[in-house]
Amino acid sequence: MRAQELKHIVHTDSIRFIDCRYSLNDASYGKYAYRQGHLPNAVFLDLMEDLSGPLSEHGGRHPLPSKQAWTETLRRIGIQRDDLVIIYDDGFPFAARAWWLFKWAGHERVIVLEGGIQSGITYCGETTTDVPSYPVSDYTPVFQDKMIATIEDVRAATVTGGLYDSRTADRYDGSHEPIDRKPGHIPNAVLCPYTEAVTDLGTLQDFHDLKEHYADVLDVPNPIFYCGSGVTACVNILALHALGKDDVRLYPGSYSDWISYPENKVHP
Repeated sequence: MRAQELKHIVHTDSIRFIDCRYSLNDASYGKYAYRQGHLPNAVFLDLMEDLSGPLSEHGGRHPLPSKQAWTETLRRIGIQRDDLVIIYDDGFPFAARAWWLFKWAGHERVIVLEGGIQSGITYCGETTTDVPSYPVSDYTPVFQDKMIATIEDVRAATVTGGLYDSRTADRYDGSHEPIDRKPGHIPNAVLCPYTEAVTDLGTLQDFHDLKEHYADVLDVPNPIFYCGSGVTACVNILALHALGKDDVRLYPGSYSDWISYPENKVHP
């Protein structure tokens, strides 16, 4: 959703705003920013505490929360099945991760606010420090596990194809790896940087530019996308949904999970 559309619906009772601001360089940033000011009636979801599960040997740096944990989160913040959920961060990636989790739970009425909180302020007015409280709901997800690619699916794709790396080119080719202990990419993966789907203003590229960017993906059945830890790949998945391609799968653990198995090879 573009921010200018907000002024037409912002007073609708069934709208729920979700603030997902986060910084990979400062885990406390999102909560601090939320306390300093957020869109009216927005609740906060933290990448590590709410949008990820506990770390373990496998699963990557941001494992998916369990179905039970994600269900409890949705109920705790009072989400109802017919709510229109509008998610924002400072740009796109963390909101896209939350969007994916809502879609995984079978919630159809969920969108990302393009341009992040700044665009929301432009059309909603000033921020607030008031923290809303919603009654606990009885939300019952209908999980869409077809949205997930398992490690076995990814291993098969290293032979059959249809695997896409959402990271930047320097991380894909291993020339610069600031996070993971082993540089490179999953064998047979094709580079498809999520950054090329997003403008400097934190909006998706226009329809024609997106079609050009994903020209080699649109006809691939059930493509698999990964990134470093299952966050920025969600931007690619959201953009493809915007083009009408909804058979895209996420490898949740992504590259950080792949290299946690000693037997898995990587390519520079």
